[in-house]
Amino acid sequence: MAEFLETTFDKFIFKVKTGYLYTDDDYWVDIRGTVATVGVTDYLQKSNGDVAFVEPAAVGKSVKKGEELGEIETIKVTLNLISPVSGRVSEVNQELEAHPELINNDPYGAGWICRIELADPEGAKDGFLQAEAYMELMKGKIEKAG
Repeated sequence: MAEFLETTFDKFIFKVKTGYLYTDDDYWVDIRGTVATVGVTDYLQKSNGDVAFVEPAAVGKSVKKGEELGEIETIKVTLNLISPVSGRVSEVNQELEAHPELINNDPYGAGWICRIELADPEGAKDGFLQAEAYMELMKGKIEKAG
């Protein structure tokens, strides 16, 4: 299977990384064991402009699925980051402090936002979309916005 699924709209190419899990509000999660790495999708970063500032939740903070996990400030808008999982923030991407543009340049890699030690590793994968399903959802959002 390819590393990314892609679709083109106008002059933009939108990517979805295979093997990750997705929320319908444009976050991705990569769960390995008891830790989830969290980031924003290519669609979210492209539709909101260049990232100027990232303020993730502090290491050690307990978060519940659906609660605020920090902020991203772009040239267009300030976005509240919403946690896609419940647990405790175990690591934040320190590189984003000096290089917030990593979210725009590599949203599925170097632009990850934080890692969360899962409160319920057994049920952590419940309720997420696979890459193929998220791709269809994203296509609908692109068409609606276009």
